[in-house]
Amino acid sequence: MAASAPLPSASVPAAPPVVERRVAAGALDEALAAGAALAPALAALQALTDPAAQRAALRALAPALQALSLALPRLEASADAPARAEGGGDALTGLADRAELDAAGAELGRRYPDTPLMVLAADVDHLRHVNDAWSQATGDAVLRAVAVVLREQSRPQDVLARADGNLFVVALGGPVSTTRALLVAERLRAAIEAHAWDGVQAGLRVTASIGVAARAPGESLDDVLARAGAALQECKRGGRNQVRARS
Repeated sequence: MAASAPLPSASVPAAPPVVERRVAAGALDEALAAGAALAPALAALQALTDPAAQRAALRALAPALQALSLALPRLEASADAPARAEGGGDALTGLADRAELDAAGAELGRRYPDTPLMVLAADVDHLRHVNDAWSQATGDAVLRAVAVVLREQSRPQDVLARADGNLFVVALGGPVSTTRALLVAERLRAAIEAHAWDGVQAGLRVTASIGVAARAPGESLDDVLARAGAALQECKRGGRNQVRARS
């Protein structure tokens, strides 16, 4: 198999920006709000003595209980989030830029020093054709929409970045098997393809190719990105809009 070129990388400043953690605070606020909505209803229930009124009050608790049940898993995940890059260094998409990706990747390496970590490299298929057929503004709108899809489909502890041009990187925040990472990548690919692209431009259809690789303990981010890039090139040679892994 022919050697593939590594993923392009942007220049990294000497002092990368601080990786912020706003997700944890948002999850805490959401859980507290859900609990606050539930507390008065529970207090009122305790004062009831009529069985019919008690049953009605219990049924009325369902929406508040559902909100709390949805908030608690997000709170638990955010409490263990080591490096969600929310600095928004990429002006177009609001995702992390390459410098913030490096900082968040280093933190993941410190947190899991003896465990391989999975990295996904996603490239928007035929973006140049989108720019030529419609406009550069349409191409930019596509990149912003892909960033939204990645946010919607990722966990709080995952690191999301736009590394260069139409190249996105997702570093899974914690130990995940290659099989699981491939399933995640396939979910991202399908979500991008299924996005309502007509809302961006009538007749527009967008797909993405995703390469998956594991960063071994102590390995540099550049090295694992090169392998993910090789897998990505295999996707392109195979017809695009697919997922492949490279060991």
